[in-house]
Amino acid sequence: MQDRRAEAATPAIAVVGGGASGLTAAIAAAQTWRARTGGTTSAAAPELDIRIFEKDDRVGRSILATGNGRCNVFNTRPEAGNYRNSPFVEKAFRALEERRPPLAAAQGETAVEVFFSSLGLVWKEDEEGRCWPVTNKASTVLDVLRTGCRANGAQECCDSPVTRIERTGAGGRFALRLADGRISHADAVVVATGSGLAGGLLPEGIEAEPPTAMLCPLSVREKWVRSLENIRVRAEVHLVRGSRTVRQQAGEVQFRKFGVSGIAVFNLSRDARAGDQLVLDLVPALGEADAAAFLSRRMKAMDAALGRTPTVEETLSGLVLPRVGEVVLGQLGLEGGRPVAPGNVERLAAALKNLSLTVTGLANNVSHQITRGGIAAGQLVPETLQIASAPGLFAAGEAVDVDADCGGFNLLWAWASGYLAGMSAAKTLAE
Repeated sequence: MQDRRAEAATPAIAVVGGGASGLTAAIAAAQTWRARTGGTTSAAAPELDIRIFEKDDRVGRSILATGNGRCNVFNTRPEAGNYRNSPFVEKAFRALEERRPPLAAAQGETAVEVFFSSLGLVWKEDEEGRCWPVTNKASTVLDVLRTGCRANGAQECCDSPVTRIERTGAGGRFALRLADGRISHADAVVVATGSGLAGGLLPEGIEAEPPTAMLCPLSVREKWVRSLENIRVRAEVHLVRGSRTVRQQAGEVQFRKFGVSGIAVFNLSRDARAGDQLVLDLVPALGEADAAAFLSRRMKAMDAALGRTPTVEETLSGLVLPRVGEVVLGQLGLEGGRPVAPGNVERLAAALKNLSLTVTGLANNVSHQITRGGIAAGQLVPETLQIASAPGLFAAGEAVDVDADCGGFNLLWAWASGYLAGMSAAKTLAE
């Protein structure tokens, strides 16, 4: 069944995907069109038809799952260098700030902050620059986005998976083929499919890498991790390749039967390869020499309190969890019930500073937060997010080969790229 509006004079923008970047793109397109036309409609400045095609039975389901249901909306301290394809991301961020949304802004507010403030969202910022809705509910973020879409006339078309985007040749329009056989037409299209960029969706000649799960646990070779299932520690984790430290992260590490999880590990998963070493420093506040001196002082104090030399197990008690202490002792071949021999103080300190694991791969079949892949950044114009070889076709969010660490940076890219793509699509039609 062909869309009866295919030949209509009303200009149309189709947004493929009703997630974070797609909903933002729809609102941005409407706001930009209204600003360009002065908010009035006429033959010279008609209304803009905006449709959001979502394969699921509702829009925004992925937003509800972010931040364990709380939604880390964005981070106020983004570093473009932390993103994959960082030069491209930096240009896109700069373009968005230079083409500020047509909304009132307080001094110092970024474009994304202006966008959410205008929709009525109130958020709180933590010490690391991460921002959360004051309700602590991701549903609040989705509510304001859906309200923004409705108020701006964007139509939600759920249960409508798009299987193919084609150029029709009729005035440069696009034909969107849906799974149920329907065909819808649009003058511009924003691809915002998230991690679901299906093969065959894009016109021929546009390259897209298949999605790979990222920000996920790591599987390791060592079997002793099984004894620490669900134990969490605060550590500084070094990702070591050969003799070189590739990257390091401080934060929580959770042991699992297959390996390790936690925010620090998730971030390192973006760079990890099979064969790398994960070196956990369980006492990061102390240098290696300081750690040995600390243990010596600790043993003397315990000797005075207990009236005897403390055992190896007692020396670690109160410093690390008992099961973690057992693993450290096992690595050294020490018996916990024996007194600490003078020569073992340095060995204990070194073991606490260098608990090593061998990476065997990404445990992305367990859980993951984002995907890597999508449309190659080199095929997009960073200032507009238009695909250079396909005028009128734009992309945003995870549909583009961009990813970053945990902490609100990936959602920040979704909002920013969605707004830039939607704004650019509307400007293209207006011009």
